[in-house]
Amino acid sequence: MDIVVAVKQVPATEALALGRDGRLSRDGVALEMSAYCRRALAKGIEVARATGGTCSVVSLGRPSAERVLREALACGADEAVLLSDPAFAGSDTLVTARALASLVESRPPADLFLVGKASLDAETGHVGPQLAELLDLPFAGALRSLELDVVARTARVICEQDDGGCELVVKLPAVLAVAERCCRPAKAGSAAVDAVVPDRVVRRRAEDLAVGGPWGELGSPTRVERVVPLSHRRSGVVCTGPVESQVTQALSLLAARGALTGTDVGPHLLPPHHEAVAPVANPGTGPVVAVLVEPGRPRLGEELLGAGAGLAANLGGSVTAVVCEAGLAEELWSGGADASLEIVGAEVEEDVARALATWSAEVGPEVILAPATPWSREVAARVAARIGAGLVADALNIEISGGRLRCTKPAGAAGAMATILTTSAVQMATVRPGALAASIARPGGRRPETRSLSATPRRRVEVIARWREDDMEDLERASVVVGVGLGVCPEHYGEVRRLAEALGAELGATRKVTDRGFLPRSRQLGVTGRNIAPRLYIAFGISGSPNHLAGVRRAGTVLAVNDDPSAPIFGACDIGIVADWREVSGLLLHRFTRMPSFAPPKSTLPSCTAWHTSDCH
Repeated sequence: MDIVVAVKQVPATEALALGRDGRLSRDGVALEMSAYCRRALAKGIEVARATGGTCSVVSLGRPSAERVLREALACGADEAVLLSDPAFAGSDTLVTARALASLVESRPPADLFLVGKASLDAETGHVGPQLAELLDLPFAGALRSLELDVVARTARVICEQDDGGCELVVKLPAVLAVAERCCRPAKAGSAAVDAVVPDRVVRRRAEDLAVGGPWGELGSPTRVERVVPLSHRRSGVVCTGPVESQVTQALSLLAARGALTGTDVGPHLLPPHHEAVAPVANPGTGPVVAVLVEPGRPRLGEELLGAGAGLAANLGGSVTAVVCEAGLAEELWSGGADASLEIVGAEVEEDVARALATWSAEVGPEVILAPATPWSREVAARVAARIGAGLVADALNIEISGGRLRCTKPAGAAGAMATILTTSAVQMATVRPGALAASIARPGGRRPETRSLSATPRRRVEVIARWREDDMEDLERASVVVGVGLGVCPEHYGEVRRLAEALGAELGATRKVTDRGFLPRSRQLGVTGRNIAPRLYIAFGISGSPNHLAGVRRAGTVLAVNDDPSAPIFGACDIGIVADWREVSGLLLHRFTRMPSFAPPKSTLPSCTAWHTSDCH
């Protein structure tokens, strides 16, 4: 089989920083292949070798990206093509997908296209499904396992998703996004990369593409309006003395910071969203704000409908809820929908996307909102590619300003918040679960005006099973999170659970913990995990790797507990306790349960039966 792998060069995790233009700086910093792309490359080479085919690698980027393509060749790829031109500077995901689609369409047909789950500098996850839409191919991700049937030309895949997974049979050719745990990453040492002759990398420019653009900022329907670095510096106060004395010091410092009562509202956090009654509007009058209500996620639907009603009120328009389930009329009305569009007959995401794009071309909604989940992200990315709309990923805040949609989102792992402006006729955003407060329900029990739209199933993706292991919304909403590293043995997780329940906290973990199956992968925090912003983050037995700390940069206060005084975590926390975590946990539990002013919310921790025991360090 002939495989094409798309890879991206990004700054090394520890080198992620913003330049004066608000973009990630690539000048004078260490650059490398994005972590997920390494897995896609490894899987592409493996499949090519197993089937007697070829593995070609493509990339769009600066001339310096030649280095990651030479590494790909050193790892065993057969061919490498670099699409590089100043005209591509500032390209958003849609323009990037268009350029890559044009590049691969000019080449011999491939059987399989592989991409990383997301790039670590942007984390949108849009390019894969947008590439699939532009090439008119099925899509699946994020791939954990792959079983190919060369004769039937199908791929049987198991995909991991934020809080569960699915098993699919996908017809080939297809675009597949590869997860971190699919395989070991493809890597080659400097000597091996240097041994690859630079001329082996084929270079292409914008003028070599069949499509004439426009490219770069000119052709991108989204643009970065401003980027604000998270200037919040950790205090780095490490307590001293006996354990009880350290816990007393730590509690005093936490109280002074407002970390126990919710008064900590430093510049690292977005302003809180106030709940408000969703206003009523008349369908068909003024601009339309469409909200994609994902099946099986009613809380996300409530959040987005309330937010959509606020946007519609600002625009002088109405809200249309887009659903794939029947019988939701009253719930949609109370949530903020003035009308509903029921898509009938859709079997998978691409079917929903085609129907929604058809309706969008007819109605011309001003805004389309969707949850930032794997299911909705594919739908939104495909719709954006089909209608040429600007799409912002993982928004934490959305507003209408000057008649345009402005979204605030994390700027990758660079420790900043970016404001993104959409410039297209239809403006789109996926919103991170838990980022917005649901509106107070509308009274009256009315039903929105409902329209049905039949979808035509493509039947290129067959769903064998879907499952949910956790609820991604709980961790996103948590005001307190307790994180565990390998310093906490799984047989003692019950003690962590008791403290977390007393605090109304959710559990997070390092990658090594979830790799060993001690906690669900949905609980992983870090560059290749979740990015959270709790009021208080308590780190038990965590050494403090940069990859993990990137996931808690937006936390209000970080309390670290480790018995190793030289652990890097003490250089990246606000308050540190040097002691055995079990002793500290017991003391904290005793103190917290006796604090009259501390009234935590109910936690929703995964059951202990989902935790596995094994050797620990």
